[in-house]
Amino acid sequence: MKKLYLFALLSCTLAGMGGCEKATITDQATADAFIQSIKNPKDTAQVLFAVVHSVFSYYLMSGASVVAPVTLASPDTITTHLINYANMGNSFYNNPVYSSSLPTPGTYSYSVTFKDRQVLTLTNTLLYTILIPPYITSLTKNGTNSIDISWNAVTNAQAYQVKVTKGTVTGPSATLVYYAAPFVDTSNPKSSNLTIEIPLSAITPYGLGTYTFEVDALLYESTVGGSLQAIGTSTKAITL
Repeated sequence: MKKLYLFALLSCTLAGMGGCEKATITDQATADAFIQSIKNPKDTAQVLFAVVHSVFSYYLMSGASVVAPVTLASPDTITTHLINYANMGNSFYNNPVYSSSLPTPGTYSYSVTFKDRQVLTLTNTLLYTILIPPYITSLTKNGTNSIDISWNAVTNAQAYQVKVTKGTVTGPSATLVYYAAPFVDTSNPKSSNLTIEIPLSAITPYGLGTYTFEVDALLYESTVGGSLQAIGTSTKAITL
């Protein structure tokens, strides 16, 4: 019986057929393009815009790039290589370049290369849809329990999220201290001003210093929690 088993195993290795062949894993990823609006740091009365590209996968990626749509104003193809977030291989993004002009709408094409060398092509369409950045009305320390941040509701926003980073640097490279996942205002009628309490216990382990609170108003392409269509972002700092 042992000889027969070894012969069968050898045949399987050589032939690679039937039930002996291992199924090939098909890598998958999602790509998203949306417009982010912020207030001009030098002139808060002005709103600036940028296109944000994001590629995410549960499978490890080694690289990702995006090609902008060809237009009369930009007749040549422009390829942007995306940045590997935290060098983890699951998330790639671009450093947004903000301008007073809206980004080019149209269909963007993404090329994703996985660690196992499979290559996947994705597309996502960017529309001329924007959200005004939220107006932060207050950011205060509430005793020894929390820091409360309030902002005015944004027209057409479907959800909000809040991030806290240490220092004045914002964006993916900042040190994330606290993150409140996207949430929906369920009050009826909807509130004109929203407040969220950030537990002070989530911040104190990072020590004294300046902390930046970011409020994002979110608009999705279809369902809440899916691909994004627009983000309006405002920040305010507090020294503890």
